[in-house]
Amino acid sequence: MGTSLENFIETTQSIASVAGLKKTFLAAVAEEGYENAVFARTNERGLVSLPWAEFPSGYVDTYRSEGWDRRDPVVQRAHLARRPFKWSETSPRGGFTKDQMRFFEECRELGVHSGITIPIPGSGRDVDLISLSLRQRAELPPHRMTHLYMLSVQYWLKYCELSDRRDQEVVPLTFQERECLRWCKEGKTNWEIGEILNISEKTVEFHLSNGMRKLGANNRITAVIVGIKTGLIPL
Repeated sequence: MGTSLENFIETTQSIASVAGLKKTFLAAVAEEGYENAVFARTNERGLVSLPWAEFPSGYVDTYRSEGWDRRDPVVQRAHLARRPFKWSETSPRGGFTKDQMRFFEECRELGVHSGITIPIPGSGRDVDLISLSLRQRAELPPHRMTHLYMLSVQYWLKYCELSDRRDQEVVPLTFQERECLRWCKEGKTNWEIGEILNISEKTVEFHLSNGMRKLGANNRITAVIVGIKTGLIPL
């Protein structure tokens, strides 16, 4: 089943270098079946920076020299997406343009096949993204999208900590805020959490919203990861 989220968080907590963090993350996604991976910062115009990329030789150089970031529908979609997505989902209503189809074909020729992308809002209007893909034509591995999302968010939070891009401090959560986030970690819906805690769905939404705001998270998954990292939510 691959690396559990709990083990990944525990392992990354003690990592002291960006290089060590990258190695641990790549090992975790490799267990999920992904051979290619990239961590990039983008804006609406294209690629801003590329902290690292694990692709077949020549792919990154070609991507940069050909200005593919301005053609890449994955980069374009990342600024609109609020959740992880498959590359096949980036097709516009009328289908991919000939230019986009040629782009994907050139990628495949260089050993970059179907994949998924996890967008993470960065500073300002920038979006950080992590993309995972295959090196040969094949079906994508069985999707554990939420699991991959959580691994990626934990990687990103630890990367920010190591590179001094984000300074997190422990903030107090109420008992019910912690409980709602704890049950979110277990995959429970608002209705299920309400039944467990004997409160209404609307009250669950209220506590989750407050918890996300206090933790500086723009979604529940990020809030859960931050809560685990800071010891507010038990593993």
